Amino acid sequence: MKGKISILILGSIATFLALGDRYVISSLYLELMKHYSLHSTVIFSFLFSSFYLGYTITQVPGGRLAQKYGPSRVAGISMIAWSVLFILLPITHTFSVSIATAFILGVSQGPIFLSVIYLVRLFNRDREYATASGIIGAAGNISPAIIPLASLGFIYLTGNLEIPFVFFGLLGIAGGIFFVSMRTKETRNDHLRNFRTFLTKRFIVFGLSFLVYDFFFYVFLTWFPYFLRARFSIPPDDFLFSSVPWIFMSGTAVLFGILLDRINRDGMISQVSYVLVAISVVGMALSRNPFLFLFFVAVGLSFLNPILISSWRLSTRLAGEENSSFVGGWMNFWGNVGGILAPVIIASLDEIVGLTKTFLISVIVPIIGLGTWIIMSRWKFDEE
Repeated sequence: MKGKISILILGSIATFLALGDRYVISSLYLELMKHYSLHSTVIFSFLFSSFYLGYTITQVPGGRLAQKYGPSRVAGISMIAWSVLFILLPITHTFSVSIATAFILGVSQGPIFLSVIYLVRLFNRDREYATASGIIGAAGNISPAIIPLASLGFIYLTGNLEIPFVFFGLLGIAGGIFFVSMRTKETRNDHLRNFRTFLTKRFIVFGLSFLVYDFFFYVFLTWFPYFLRARFSIPPDDFLFSSVPWIFMSGTAVLFGILLDRINRDGMISQVSYVLVAISVVGMALSRNPFLFLFFVAVGLSFLNPILISSWRLSTRLAGEENSSFVGGWMNFWGNVGGILAPVIIASLDEIVGLTKTFLISVIVPIIGLGTWIIMSRWKFDEE
């Protein structure tokens, strides 16, 4: 029990900071664009894509490292390294240098979720996994509601863009030290799956499914503050509009985790979720009332939760518990291809066709996701 609680606490801190640090950049996009003398959101979006490129290429190797050397050690080193680079990011005054820094930051952060997935699986049985994942996912989801407001508060109080980066960077370094110093019984696996395992149809479809999930999620993690400002002239420091969708998403993560463990119908719930996500995107496109827009965003983000939790659990089932971080690395590799593409594609579409048509075109994303889960649900049925 002690090990489970430690993993839940540290895993929650890791996901809170991992997603929160990225959202600091999103919420401070105007300040950072001014800092780098930029005038185009498309150009600025390359900062995100650079991060996700570095993050993506370390997914499969990071999963292997977590299995070979222990997930808590790898997670701790990852947290320390990315937090140091996060502190350095606003110190750079040249955009090309910041892009390089963001790339290395992504490389450093790459192994964190794979290590957490592995730790959660090691300390929780399959029928407990969704609940534990929901709790950890909730910590990540709540971070965009808290960290940006804290960051803006630091800037308003001090007038210094670097302060929020330093504050949250130091928190990450402290968390990483705790991870490295953990004394838990961990399974280290020296008999690892071959990379060719991933070239089968099953793993390719699984990867594509997570690309779709992450594409949609990172659209909002990256550009939600911009959406609010562009359509409704709502600033990032408006607590109601900036925070409520993430708070709602955080709370429903725990509820969906409990539900998935109780009924064990991950495929069915993921399919229903994608239908509701698609409907919510249409609602966002057509909404001219900010509160209605807020409602559809909250619904869309909340129903991403069962898809994420089901994907995490499926990554532990496809090749066995002992290969969960390796498979998780493959899953996240595909997902973060979506993270690379989403910021630039959405910013470009917005400049070309406007925000309403951008949302309508984006409906194709959850439709593709629905198709992948229809296929994967058949695998699960066969295996049961």
